[in-house]
Amino acid sequence: MRGFISLHGFLMTAITSSFTLSAMIAPDAAEAADGFGSFSLQSSKSYSYQRAAAPDGAKAERFELRSGDCSSSMGDCQTDRERVEKWENKPASRQDHEYWYHFSVFIPNDWPASGSVNTKLGQFHQFGQGKGAVLFEIQNGRYIFELSNPAVRQASPMHPLAPLKQIGLTSANAMKGHWTSITVNANWSRTPAGFIDVWVNGAKKVALKGPNVDRDTPVYFKYGVYRSLKAAGKGEAPLIAWYSGIRRGSTRESVDGAR
Repeated sequence: MRGFISLHGFLMTAITSSFTLSAMIAPDAAEAADGFGSFSLQSSKSYSYQRAAAPDGAKAERFELRSGDCSSSMGDCQTDRERVEKWENKPASRQDHEYWYHFSVFIPNDWPASGSVNTKLGQFHQFGQGKGAVLFEIQNGRYIFELSNPAVRQASPMHPLAPLKQIGLTSANAMKGHWTSITVNANWSRTPAGFIDVWVNGAKKVALKGPNVDRDTPVYFKYGVYRSLKAAGKGEAPLIAWYSGIRRGSTRESVDGAR
């Protein structure tokens, strides 16, 4: 579905309070990844997104976030958030169905230290108001997996509640100048049948069972660069990340790979 955003995708954004049409760029930025539906890009800058080779020459999607890249219509500029991300339109992942996912992310050698600033590189969210179910983020020099507490609802995603789990995956230094391959196997569910397992570069890092979502809506994937809990526009260094191998399927064999 290259170069096409469906009417259905626009209807979903109208009912999803986290996004507005003003936060999306032109329709030719939407594209389906393997096994997913179409994606829309949250950005308004010409440099924010390109299809460009990664430093190792591999074909990839390049995201660049500069200080002050925030959307006032989404409340980012008022709440110390900045982002350039692609988010999956419906059809998204249904609850109580098993899925496999894969994405690879590459950060450059000059990726800056960020301290307590929270930089998300990959997220699983639910449609409707509330917090993300699973976040992959760099904080204090570590790339971590975060599972939100499915037993507690929150009124605003800009005021996150304490997570249920945080698990270290690798260090930010180990990611620099290399592809980091993430494979996820999940059954999104509000019941004890839910589970989520995560492999990083082929090594299993996460194995959790039990409820993992907090409401009865589909789960969608986001990727790019999202920087939060900072003074937006206050001179933070630009962040550049490349992604490839964005896949969803019913088996590990259908999604896994070096990229």
